[in-house]
Parts: sequence; structure tokens; C-alpha cells
Amino acid sequence: MFFMMLLFILVFVVIWIFDLHKSIYIKSVSRNAGDSSALMAARWEGITLNLIGDLNILHAIALSATNTAAETAITNMQARLCYVGPMIAFMASQQAAKNNGIYPNPDFDTLLNEHVHQVRYDYPAQTNPDGTPLFPEPYPDCWNEYANMLELVAKDGVVAGPDNARLYTDYTGGHPLIMIDFYNAVAGRSWCWFHNHAPTLLANYQNFFPCWWPALPEPPHEIYMNSEIYGLGLNKSITELSSLADENTLNAIATERQLQGELNSTGMTQTAVWYTYGAPWTTWDVMADPSFPITGTLKPQYNYAGADAAVRVIAKAARLMPSGKGNYPSNTVTWTAAAKPFGYLADDQRPNSFDIVLPAYRAVRLFPVDASSAPSGGAYNLEWRRHVENHLSTYMEQGPQSGSCPYCNILVAWEDPQLRQSGIDWLSTNSWQCTIVGGPGGIRGGGSPRGH
Repeated sequence: MFFMMLLFILVFVVIWIFDLHKSIYIKSVSRNAGDSSALMAARWEGITLNLIGDLNILHAIALSATNTAAETAITNMQARLCYVGPMIAFMASQQAAKNNGIYPNPDFDTLLNEHVHQVRYDYPAQTNPDGTPLFPEPYPDCWNEYANMLELVAKDGVVAGPDNARLYTDYTGGHPLIMIDFYNAVAGRSWCWFHNHAPTLLANYQNFFPCWWPALPEPPHEIYMNSEIYGLGLNKSITELSSLADENTLNAIATERQLQGELNSTGMTQTAVWYTYGAPWTTWDVMADPSFPITGTLKPQYNYAGADAAVRVIAKAARLMPSGKGNYPSNTVTWTAAAKPFGYLADDQRPNSFDIVLPAYRAVRLFPVDASSAPSGGAYNLEWRRHVENHLSTYMEQGPQSGSCPYCNILVAWEDPQLRQSGIDWLSTNSWQCTIVGGPGGIRGGGSPRGH
């Protein structure tokens, strides 16, 4: 009897150790897959930016030689590169994750296939009240070609979701209801978030009825020249090249890149279409902030935000140990990673030191997810996306309703005046703790919940 009992215990210990080892292994595989996927996507972003930069210089050379056919071909190629380059990045990032042992996620496939239908059929059909297209194509047949590329990725299976995707129909703006950090703060009683980001919300909010919240912001409708997935954040400027860069710099880069042809004053002074850096290409304020918990300082030549890649990988580790209900559950591992292309023009000149895009990108590196362009919660956080796309409109019309959606339940809890008062009371004596102390292992009171 003693031996039987000992054997029974040993079997469970072995199964538990096996489950633990498998979970650790899946976490390691997920990390490698996510990191390599982000790096591969960022590499292709850098390659695409360099190609567009080369074509800007070749465009100037064509203008100098009054080669009209070459000018037209170059601008058409640049327009397509703004979609084809990011789509190659999307495809390559999937293969990198698969090479590290992660299998396609059926939920990611479903989401992408739904978006393929939207791009193929809804984008071309929707119009403004005056009959003009709501989603004007940046070049002829763009939406069909774009849908075909997305469909190709979906057919091969999506492993790493592009977590900084910006769909053209996504909400924008600083509304608390579309900020996942607001929900996390309520659920975790993280009152410092309110102190740092919405200092009057706890005291001013009364109750939902009538709807206290301002209307949700409309998606910004603009010139759609950048891909929704791994978009490069570029603009088109119609101006003289001399207003964007100087001739000596362009000639030096042309020589370095072995671009054939002569750039002269004719090419510098003619008005033409140039691909330039857009609104996302600001200084990288979050990384340059001394309070951000990183080791060392950001080099001047790398102090720019812009094109980056954030990915989300979800894997499951099936367990041998049965649950109390007799079934065999699985552990879910989620890994997010971010990477971006880095480069410089000369010495400590940032790649966007000039407004025009020039070939400058030389390497890719991982960096903290919280410093990426990933929107609040991530584009491929499926529960969050379902809440924002499907549940928020109902909430704005009918008020809070509990159910299977965790974010809906948080909005129900938010209605409790005692909960909000407890936050007010805590902040009245402890708001001094709501600071972010920089450096590795620094205190993150009220700061970001993750930073790998």
C-alpha cells in the first residue's frame, strides 16, 4: 500500500514537472519567434525606405536629364513600394516566426480574412455625401492588389500578429474608452494612472445615464498612401528638391549608393513629387525621456520615431495534468516584441535630418515595446479589438452591460461610486508616489506595465 501511494505521488510529480518544462519551453520558443518576427519586419521596412530614398535621388537625376518617362515610372514605383514593401515585411515576419517553431493562429487568420473582405469590397464602395470615394486609391487598382497580398498572407497562416497595425477604420484620439490602460487602471485599482493621465476623471464622472462620455472620435480620412500594416508614415510633397535637401548631400549619397547619372541645378529647381517623412517621424521623445527605465542614453542619430514593427505571438502548451473538472486545459503564452530600422546620414545626422527620404538605414534592433507605435492594447489583442469594434457602440447607446467581455465588465465596475471614491481618497494622501523613476529596475508608479 505504501509503495502504491508513493508511486501514485511520483507519477503526479513527473507529470507536473513535464507540464512545467513544456510551459517554459513554449515561452522560450514564443520569445524567439516574436523577436525574430519583429526584427524581420523591421529589416524590410528599412530596405523599403532605402529603396524609396534611392528612387528620390534617381528621380532628381531623371529630372536633370529631362527624362519624362523615367520620372513617371519612378513615382509610380514609389507609390506601390509604400504597400508592397510593408506586405513583404508582413510575409517575411510570418516565416521568421514559423522557422522558430510557432504554428499559425486560427483567430489571427480569421481577423485577417475579414479585413481582406473589407479592403476588397468595402473600401472601393464607400463614398462621401458628395459622391467622392471615402477611401481614394493612392494608385490605380490599389485596393484589389492590396487585398490580394493580404489574402496571400492569410492563406499561408498568420503566426505573428502585426500589433501596431493602423486600420483605416480604427478610432483615433485620446478618448479614455479606447485606451486599454484606462481599463487596466480600473481593474487593478492603479490610481496613479488617473493622476498622471486623467487627473479629473475620478472626481468629475457621475454616472452613465445620460451618456456622460463625449462621442467616440471618427477615423481620420486622409490620403491613403501608407499601408495599414507596417506603414512607413510617409508623405508626398510637390515642391522643388532644393527646398528639401542640398545638392552636395544628394551627390555624396548618390556616389556612395553607386547610382548612375548626373544631378545638376535643373533637377534641383524643378517642381516635382517627392516622398518625404510624415507626421510619425518626430523625435523619439519616450526613449529620450530621462525617466524612461533604460540603461544609458539615446544616441542623437537614433533619436527619431517613425517606421517600426510590433508583433504579438500567442502559443498554447497542452497540459498532461487534468483539472478538477476532469478535462486537460492548456497554458497560453503571449509574447510581444518591437523592432525598428536604424541608420544615419553622416556622423550624428538622423535619417530624417532632411524632410526628403534618403537611403540611410543600416541595421535593425529590438527595443522596448512601450516605446513602439503599437496602439493602446495592440492591434492584434483580439479581445480588445472585439470590444472596441463591436461592444463600445452598444455601450454608448445602452450603457454598461456585463457579459463574457472582460472590458465590458470593467465598465460595469467603473459605475460604482465607492470604487471611484476609493481612488480619490488614495490619491489625496499618496499621489506623491505617482512618479516614474528612470534607470534599470526603477520604480514605475503609475507608469507603463511592461517594457521588454
